[in-house]
Amino acid sequence: MSEVKYIWDMPSVEIPAEFYSEITHAPFEKCSLCDKVFGKEEIYVVEKSFKRSKAQAEPELIFEYALCGDCQENLRAELSEKSLKNIAMYYQLYVDFGKRAKELLANKEKDLSKWISNCIITGKPIANEKEFTIGGMCYNGRMFFDTMPFALGEKAVYEMQEVLSKKTKDILDGFQKDIFPPEIREKLPDGRLILL
Repeated sequence: MSEVKYIWDMPSVEIPAEFYSEITHAPFEKCSLCDKVFGKEEIYVVEKSFKRSKAQAEPELIFEYALCGDCQENLRAELSEKSLKNIAMYYQLYVDFGKRAKELLANKEKDLSKWISNCIITGKPIANEKEFTIGGMCYNGRMFFDTMPFALGEKAVYEMQEVLSKKTKDILDGFQKDIFPPEIREKLPDGRLILL
């Protein structure tokens, strides 16, 4: 229960439409991997990835999923220690999460656009990215502001791929097969990192 107490100490808003399921047009109700229904005590993450073409005004959804805390923890436990270290080092090179949260929350800033309008790694506007991913943490109908939400642009996603071991890439490929139907998997770029 300490985790639940901790999350309630963070600023939050009702889950914004940007983090709704594109299928139901409502907040995710269950884990995409284990089908556990998100009760009031369940912390979960949402990840959505988009691509943009010149022919379309709005970006097209590539994939989306919601992952309960247990599934996220189990997935991370399967990844190689080297990959987890490399991902952590990659973020540390470019992002001071504590400073970012402090600056954005200095005025109790809960304007989602300020959190996800730029890539957290490169600082470039997401509006100019051909592909981008957004991620957020939710609990009991609320989205919380701390290290998340954030956005990753195409360059950052592909650079992160370079630090992953073959074992980790194989595990993530298996994860994709478990949660996405074939027609979605066919749209995913090779070696796409799907992990928050």
